[in-house]
Amino acid sequence: MLDFGGLVYLDVQKTGSTFITGFLRAACRLPERHYHQHGRIRDGYRAEAVHVISVRDPLRQYLSLYRYGLDGRGGLWHRLNRLKVAGLYTDSQAGFQRFLSLMLDADLAESLAEDFPQTARKFDIGFLTHRHLMLALHKPLATLRSIDRDDLASAYRKRRIWTDRLRQEHLTDDLRALVARYPDLLDAEAAETFLSAAPAINRSASGSTLTTDIPPELRDLLHRKEALIHREFYPD
Repeated sequence: MLDFGGLVYLDVQKTGSTFITGFLRAACRLPERHYHQHGRIRDGYRAEAVHVISVRDPLRQYLSLYRYGLDGRGGLWHRLNRLKVAGLYTDSQAGFQRFLSLMLDADLAESLAEDFPQTARKFDIGFLTHRHLMLALHKPLATLRSIDRDDLASAYRKRRIWTDRLRQEHLTDDLRALVARYPDLLDAEAAETFLSAAPAINRSASGSTLTTDIPPELRDLLHRKEALIHREFYPD
């Protein structure tokens, strides 16, 4: 979470967050107040502020997580390594499919994040939807406890705190649109200078031949578990 007071960035992992953080630090007209990488908003929530969240197609986000782990990087890789299952990281399509199956298995939820089991089982959601909700809601765990199992979609629309979204697949266009919407908060010239000069960040060299081609049954499971993200941001 990157807080400028009048503008707050909710930096979901593997959605272009490092690039976006650099962009906002370069372009925002306001002084930076606080930064906690991938941190949640608990206290100090200001409803009047612009809250920006970044998203990514779930299958491509899982593939990015997997490729990151092939380099032995990331909190998820370290968790799986402690469980002695990091050996599933192989530079192969079969390895990625095994990884994806594990990520969508509710029985593994407790191993992926301490607070994931309660949301995984209550709402039958995947790891990426959980991560999204932890940043998209104010005091997310308390909020989710107050929501009935079948009301997640409607409650999310009413209680989400983000006002603007950035899609990793259209990041440059979405960032320029954000600047155009909030010229009082973001400097257009500084934004263009950053975009024209900024290199790719955190791009893994490993797994470059891997694709999002997965079996239909695994794709169906992914769409069910990550339905909230698909419905809200990738309806097509």
